[in-house]
Amino acid sequence: MASERNDDLVPTAEFGALKTLANLVGFGVAAASLVIPPQAGLSAPAQAAAGIGFMMAVFWVTELIPIAVTALIPLVLFPPSGIASIEDLASSYANPVIFLFLGGFLIARAIEQWGLHRRLAHSILARTRGDPSHIILSMMLVTAFLSLWISNTASAMVTAPIAASIAAMSEDKKGFAPALMLGVAYAATIGGVGSLIGTPPNAIFAGYMEEAHGVTIGFADWMLVGLPVVAVLLPLTWLFLTRVSFRIAAGEVSIDLESLGPMSAPELRVAVVAGLTALGWILRPAVSMLFPDLDFSDAGVAMTGALALFLIPAGSLRGARLLEWKTASSLRWDVLILFGGGLSLASAIDSTGLASWIGESAQKLHGLPTVWVLLVFALIIVYLGELASNTAMAAIFMPIAGAAAVGMGNDPLVFALPVALAASMGFMLPIATPPNAIVFANPAVTRSAMLKAGAPLNLIGVAVALAAGMWLGPIVF
Repeated sequence: MASERNDDLVPTAEFGALKTLANLVGFGVAAASLVIPPQAGLSAPAQAAAGIGFMMAVFWVTELIPIAVTALIPLVLFPPSGIASIEDLASSYANPVIFLFLGGFLIARAIEQWGLHRRLAHSILARTRGDPSHIILSMMLVTAFLSLWISNTASAMVTAPIAASIAAMSEDKKGFAPALMLGVAYAATIGGVGSLIGTPPNAIFAGYMEEAHGVTIGFADWMLVGLPVVAVLLPLTWLFLTRVSFRIAAGEVSIDLESLGPMSAPELRVAVVAGLTALGWILRPAVSMLFPDLDFSDAGVAMTGALALFLIPAGSLRGARLLEWKTASSLRWDVLILFGGGLSLASAIDSTGLASWIGESAQKLHGLPTVWVLLVFALIIVYLGELASNTAMAAIFMPIAGAAAVGMGNDPLVFALPVALAASMGFMLPIATPPNAIVFANPAVTRSAMLKAGAPLNLIGVAVALAAGMWLGPIVF
């Protein structure tokens, strides 16, 4: 889900000096915004929000401190700066979207704990009949499917070792092996786009649209946009890897599928809980329509499924439950905090009048075609995201895009949705996403191989994100 940097993969001397300079600039801009009189028609709180927000953006890119710690800066600096009270800020860190992700994280931990994801991967591979191209497609399908429900990182960690063992069986080390490994990484990223809990930028988009514009984006609503994006981008990526970037030779790869044994009782019970939770998310809009007085939310469905896991016995060990706190406590709490920081920053940009100021400034772009403005936004997000957290990119640009849309007289959703989708497109560098870094550990995946495949896919991803945001989004939402 959230992108994590791996500085061991970057030339440290030059990049370290650049990061230091960026951090100093971030500090300087934040300090100046607090001590100098308001400039350019901004109010004092709006100027402070802009300066502190800029510093947070720099810290999210450079990771001077952990990105979750940067997300706590509003709690420290916003109240004394007159931007927002601690009471108002606290609500952003308890947004319903955060509980939706928390429930999804807990269900994912149970799926991983009992090995249900591995069984699914092996079952799909059993249908490939050893054809190399079909193996790549099957691994990409299962990885993408897992990424709908568990983190991109977790899905890649699950399928990458399986892919590596399959690649080792093949004699085609220059084509099949790198295509298979990169297919897993890219499918993990693409699959996360398909569901609201699949990757943090999706949830940040939903939280921003509800908090800033009063538009509720439900789980099923998002899938009407996210799944078509996956349905288009995943086969395009497979075709590009197997027909353009690498020419996959014909042959046969044997696969051992007998090692898992029969499904255990805990696996079956977790599958039932996860399936019912997914069904609840899909049916939630219909239930809310039939019973308008019933407070039935996606976050409530997620937490119900998560709570059930703590209550239902595992069946295989005396006293064991499907999910124990020892296992649950290792989930990505930092991502949840990052959500809160991003939402609090978005709220401050709106409440201080900074959003209106950005919107008024964006009126100068009024005569430009919307597609060109969105293309610039998307390209900036994608290529900055190659070096920084995709979650951070979404948190930084979501309120800016929304404010720019209002200033240009456009629907904020048309601008914010491509930002959310583009933030998930990172295929070019090992440090762009955790799945990329995971498969880069395999000797078959070189820097040149990833660059060769990923650079064109970034542009394809931008095109798909713009198309979905501009044309499909308004129809659905």
